[in-house]
Amino acid sequence: MVRNRYNTPAIIKYPFWQMTLKNPKATYACINYGDAACPSQIEKQSVCIDDDIGRVLRKFI
Repeated sequence: MVRNRYNTPAIIKYPFWQMTLKNPKATYACINYGDAACPSQIEKQSVCIDDDIGRVLRKFI
């Protein structure tokens, strides 16, 4: 079985990728346990965290 690298529906991620690509001041953030990734075109404008979102958010509380 081939794992889909971008498992969140494209209808959600694609517009954010496009907005980030068009705006050099924008940052795309992805928190996804086991599958945190972004397109190579916005890699320098992205923060990808491979962890459980609950654990990440508790670090900020």
